Amino acid sequence: MDNAYNDGYTHEAMHSAHIAIDTWDSHVLRTRCAEEFPDVKKAIEKAAEAMGEVYQLIGQKFKDD
Repeated sequence: MDNAYNDGYTHEAMHSAHIAIDTWDSHVLRTRCAEEFPDVKKAIEKAAEAMGEVYQLIGQKFKDD
């Protein structure tokens, strides 16, 4: 069986990362908890930055055919 690379899997991962980032932003970053506690907000922003890096890295994996 041939396991050829399939951009569909990359697209699915990128789409899922986008959903996770949007959910994180809406339901974690933009909360009273984040506003109230600077240390929590800093950790939330650090995680958001890491998720953004993953999103960008996945985007670089599309094949140019």
